[in-house]
Amino acid sequence: MPDFRALVRREWARASPSDDVVNEVAQHVEDAWRAAKADGCGDAAAMARARAELADLQGRIVRPARSSPSRAPEYNAMAGTMTTFWRDLRFAARLIRGRPGFTAIAVCTLALAIGANTAIFSVVRSILLEPLPFSEPDRLVLLWEDDGDPAHQTIVSAPNFQDWTRMSRSFESTAIWEGQSFNLSGDGEAQRVSGMRVSSSVFHVLRVQPQLGRSFSADEDVLGRDRVLVVSDGLWRQRFGARRDIVGRTTRVNGVPYEIIGVMPAEFRFPTRDTAVWAPIGLNKEDSGRGSHSFLAAARLKDGVTFEAARAEMDAIGRALALQYPVDNRGESATITRMNDAAVDSLRPTLLALMGAVALVLAIACVNVANLLLAQASARRREFAVRAALGASTRRLASQLLAEGVLLGAIGGVAGLAVAWAGTRAFEGLLPESIRLAPFRDVGGIRADPIVLGFTLAISIATALLFSLAPIFNLWGGLRGGQTGLGLKDAGDRAATGRAGALRGVLVAAEVALAIVVLSGAGLMIKSIVRLLAVDPGLNPDNVLVMRMTLPQPDFYGPPVRRTFCDDVTARVGPLPGVRSVGAISHLPLSNSSAGRGLTVAGFTPPPGENPSATYRLTCPGYFQTMGIPILRGRDFALSDATDGPGVVIINELTAKKYWPSRDPIGQRLKIGRPESDAPWLTVVGIVGNVRHFGLDADVRREIYRPYSQAAWPVMTVVAKTASDPAGFAASVRAALQGLDRDLPVSAVTTMTQIEQMWLGPRRFPMILLSAFAAVALVLAVVGVYGVVSYVVAQRTREMGIRVALGARASQLLVLVVRGAMRPIVAGLILGVAGGAAAGRLLSTLLYQVSPHDPGVLGAIAGVLAVAAVAASLIPARRATTVDPILVLKDE
Repeated sequence: MPDFRALVRREWARASPSDDVVNEVAQHVEDAWRAAKADGCGDAAAMARARAELADLQGRIVRPARSSPSRAPEYNAMAGTMTTFWRDLRFAARLIRGRPGFTAIAVCTLALAIGANTAIFSVVRSILLEPLPFSEPDRLVLLWEDDGDPAHQTIVSAPNFQDWTRMSRSFESTAIWEGQSFNLSGDGEAQRVSGMRVSSSVFHVLRVQPQLGRSFSADEDVLGRDRVLVVSDGLWRQRFGARRDIVGRTTRVNGVPYEIIGVMPAEFRFPTRDTAVWAPIGLNKEDSGRGSHSFLAAARLKDGVTFEAARAEMDAIGRALALQYPVDNRGESATITRMNDAAVDSLRPTLLALMGAVALVLAIACVNVANLLLAQASARRREFAVRAALGASTRRLASQLLAEGVLLGAIGGVAGLAVAWAGTRAFEGLLPESIRLAPFRDVGGIRADPIVLGFTLAISIATALLFSLAPIFNLWGGLRGGQTGLGLKDAGDRAATGRAGALRGVLVAAEVALAIVVLSGAGLMIKSIVRLLAVDPGLNPDNVLVMRMTLPQPDFYGPPVRRTFCDDVTARVGPLPGVRSVGAISHLPLSNSSAGRGLTVAGFTPPPGENPSATYRLTCPGYFQTMGIPILRGRDFALSDATDGPGVVIINELTAKKYWPSRDPIGQRLKIGRPESDAPWLTVVGIVGNVRHFGLDADVRREIYRPYSQAAWPVMTVVAKTASDPAGFAASVRAALQGLDRDLPVSAVTTMTQIEQMWLGPRRFPMILLSAFAAVALVLAVVGVYGVVSYVVAQRTREMGIRVALGARASQLLVLVVRGAMRPIVAGLILGVAGGAAAGRLLSTLLYQVSPHDPGVLGAIAGVLAVAAVAASLIPARRATTVDPILVLKDE
């Protein structure tokens, strides 16, 4: 073997190194030579690698040490300059290239964490952080009817809105609208699109003008003068070929000719990006009731009017109307909310929970990389000791460690941006409709704009600083503690059990604690979804085909359509092969739609401050049988319930118990509207089971059902029970319904099972992502524990050899290693359970019948992580039991 001490003395003759320095450097060069031989290099190649290592050490150690005392202050001052740091970055790049395995693990860990943070931030930013895409969005507010409970703010009635507009002095302008689907025909194939009935002032409130044509005028709000239409940029291009002469053309809407008067800008979103048509509101007789709550309303505050002043004025107006109209407005007031807050409040808990989860994953990744760098820095203790002995300052050495961390962070950030882009498609596929169609927003993919790039850069730098602190702190403490002369023989043991060992223990405890917090959040969400799936919806969604139809606007109020619609649907669909039953309803369960109505119940005197009410739905005979809703008493509607026959109604069980608690409701009477109204009295002919129309997690509400033959609604959803998978019958049922009228497109073809899954989507979305983040956190934590224990075992090989030589058994060594590993793990488990209980409270609004600090979930998570951590520590611990004391001690 070459004489490396002589080689060092010869090459470093001008530096006149001491014997200790020569021995340290020679051992360093010898290690490089042995590593080359182990890689299969010949003598010449191994010697070349040893000389390269010596030259590298000479450039990093000897040359700074040669600097004259007069230049020392200048050198120290320049240590923090960009020139010096750039030199450190180049050296760090050489180190990183020389450790491909370490670099791959560190970069992949950072890329995964930074990419996830970038993807979630992009969505959070587009929904929570960006202002509304309208002029002066801080002056836009929504108007609500209010019974004093913030959870019960409701949509408004047209008469109340008109009174608010007349009496208020705080608003520059007000607007009202209602969602509605439209059937377009006459320009090719019939098409159903999402649209809005809006007051003429809506575009003035939003301060948006069409890119072509004009907006609505006030006289077009009147029924009969409302046959005009404004279309979206997307519909203009898709259906009308982006023709510039579109303004003034006529198209058929729900079978009626409408004139197209304008095209909105491409970036206009109101209320969501799939809205394609806006038509004048054209208030009809169904909208004239003060108790008919069907509309959303907005206003723009006057310049100089504060939000608080406008809210106080609306409250006063609402109370005045409650006194003026005690029947319909009893106990109600009016209030406002900021449009931006109202648009995102329901999404805020989910998005903040996800942002918190990915931040924790990023913290775990930082801890992992910090442990990797700490291990690398410990392996370089000999180098740092030599350089310190030759005059290198602690700040200079720390600068090189920081440069390595910054470079890893930068590479991880670039790779993280690539991960974010690559995962965009999969991520968008998981987005539920409630987020994808967030009001007034355009939630798309990852946008490489300056803000997203700046965020990625910021977290890359932040992570680099965080995971660089551990090796810098260890270096600083070691050199300040006088360890510059640390010998080769005890370096490993000191690295395993000294300051570095304690720091690694703290990092492992932190990693385990953070992982438990993420895992507990996922566990709570999973348990919540399991509870939701166990809820009885009150119907049977299996094998139920669903299709929606919009009836001709001039006719759907008329008796002929009402008289024949249910008959025609039953006659055309009922006999089809594989169809067991058929029905129809105006507002499908779980569709987030309903119509609220005030009631007058014969023989029932409401308590003071209470207005009898129920949600209102129209059905065709056979609906309850098709949906599996049990008829508890009485009968279903029949085709004999004629348009001009006695009015009948079916109520749900909750309504029966509320208004007839001690009487048989069958044969009792009620009417829709206040007592003095001329609405007809209706006889209760049946009682059906309660259905959770508004969600599996929502309370059952009072419901009344009327036959479609005796009322009217423009949109009806046909449901058909099939003998097997409904998808196989969709074409035949659709063809049968289209036979009613070629201008009536059949749309929204789906199944009740799919609707239930769509409703579960916003609840399942955070569960899926939290579970994914939890899996990443678990893997990172287990890998971190494994890596630390493996390093400790490797550093304590000499100690293990001595113990074996003195008679220690394998089981004793195993217990020694595992016991040492369990100390930080147990500390992390305790901290993590406490943190998980605290974090659970932040998820409380997302949970259903699950305590935020559920002991079963926290205990199970802690147990799983404990078992995984012990298993990870056993692998290197078993390796310690196979140490050969002869090989270990041959150099002693």
